[in-house]
Amino acid sequence: MIDQVGNVPAQFFYAHEETAFAWRALDADWDIDHRAGLVLRHPRTPASRHAVYHRNTGRNRVWLAKRHLPAALVPMYLTSWAATHCSSAPAGWAAVLVGRILRGVRPACPARRPRRWRTVWRMTRLGRPPVLQPSPG
Repeated sequence: MIDQVGNVPAQFFYAHEETAFAWRALDADWDIDHRAGLVLRHPRTPASRHAVYHRNTGRNRVWLAKRHLPAALVPMYLTSWAATHCSSAPAGWAAVLVGRILRGVRPACPARRPRRWRTVWRMTRLGRPPVLQPSPG
């Protein structure tokens, strides 16, 4: 599958690269097999990492939309993401979200390779339309 859909671009590091990979796999007509019983254990990380986490998560969320969605869906995806995060942490949300979004808009993201509309429809039928965000959690 990696040979067919490609690996993750080096700049797209730290957050949402698995989503980008899954979207590319679906676009190449691969199936995704969800295994709810599998457990992934992540080592503890220092709290100082959180600044990097927030910066890269916001930037990569914008890059995910800019790089992989049809242009008409990018504003809806980012609006949904912003609304979801604003409702979960209303205090200071504006400054945080604007900073996160600007980090994704200003620097050039990896080459644009939008998914086909057929893939958007397939994702929607699978219960994960690419314009609605799950609650953070």
